[in-house]
Amino acid sequence: MLNLPIYLLGSSYYLHTRIGGKQVKRSLRTAYRREAIIKAITLLNSLHMSNPQKYELDLTNSVLKADGPEDHARLMEAIAAMKALHAGQSAPVVAPVPQAPQDDPTALKLNELLEKFFLLKKVQPATVKGYSNATKEFSQFLKNPPITKIQKSDITRWMVHLAEKKGNAPRTIDTKVGVIKTLLNFAKRQSYTRNDNPAENMNLLTKKQKERNGWAIFEREELDILLRSEFFKLRKTKAPNYVCCVMLCLFTGCRIGEITNIKKDQFKTSQKGTPFLKVRDSKTVAGIREVPLHPFIHEYMTAFMEKKPHKIFEYVEAEGKGSGNAVGKMFAENLKGAGLTRDKLVFHSLRKYVNNTLLENNVSLEHRCQFVGHEINNVNVNIYSKTVSVDDLAKTIFPALDEIKALVLNTSVEEITNLGDLLEGTLI
Repeated sequence: MLNLPIYLLGSSYYLHTRIGGKQVKRSLRTAYRREAIIKAITLLNSLHMSNPQKYELDLTNSVLKADGPEDHARLMEAIAAMKALHAGQSAPVVAPVPQAPQDDPTALKLNELLEKFFLLKKVQPATVKGYSNATKEFSQFLKNPPITKIQKSDITRWMVHLAEKKGNAPRTIDTKVGVIKTLLNFAKRQSYTRNDNPAENMNLLTKKQKERNGWAIFEREELDILLRSEFFKLRKTKAPNYVCCVMLCLFTGCRIGEITNIKKDQFKTSQKGTPFLKVRDSKTVAGIREVPLHPFIHEYMTAFMEKKPHKIFEYVEAEGKGSGNAVGKMFAENLKGAGLTRDKLVFHSLRKYVNNTLLENNVSLEHRCQFVGHEINNVNVNIYSKTVSVDDLAKTIFPALDEIKALVLNTSVEEITNLGDLLEGTLI
């Protein structure tokens, strides 16, 4: 049986062997196996002409010559190949010998690949930010090699670096490696590289582990303690921006990045008179949405924004962490000051509390997802359903948010009888 050293790579067969102690790799410029076998035999013959050990195969004159055992073996392979072709059989293809990535002066660097990715892909501004930060961090760690030189060992070393030097949690590491995996998959699809993706199957957490180890949801008693804590009360005058961010999250379910980048012109009113927040920048397509504003938070924000500039919050964006980093740090201090030590309570837990409150008040999945900006992977919803109007969404959401209003005002839903009561005891 012929053991011819050819293999299919992309749309062309390649010959890969060693002659006279030197590695030889040539494209056979065909995707047809029978033609590749013929070309490989011809090419091997021509390459061996410069080698002292060479065989001679002349079937017309019945001449078969070999010089030494290695040359004899090559002669036998050629004869077997000819027999296989004559019988209409295809010769078995051997796997290529693994080789270290070769230097390619035309290979893209990661930052160049990222530019092409953004050029050909339509991505949200939040995605641009996240991908740019992860790519920059990885490139700096590896000293900016071409993408064809990146190996699995490089991914592993970076993951260890993120854990040991940066203190990143497994979930964060998986997110960053996921960016590199996406970019290298894109590179292979667009033929910027033929290498296997070194970031493939490098996840630290399974999908179930991520779901199980996600951020916790506040219990009502815990949230009550947080809002009534001395730390939070002092922040009403010392850090009103922080307090406002907490309030906005509790009544809109918005992500911290969506909140800290809010501008005045995002606050609008529908034709039927429902005030709403138009989220224009989010981490997902579903996050681009119109969020109806409960009367409580609408009154609160109207007063809060009265003397504010166009961009309401002047939080500085921390490199790789977004503009919500300062709020997240203060929230951690707030938890500590309130004596709340349960694991996995973070600012995002407020968003989860809002969603859970809607669930407990029998708000439908479709309405909950539209309100908080979650994707629903269901053909009935994606293809056969329309987006709910902001007015109709308000009707289903506001009764559930009344419970959060009562919690903020430290009273009960029944005791709040009219809009005039809303500003009593508020945090303005």
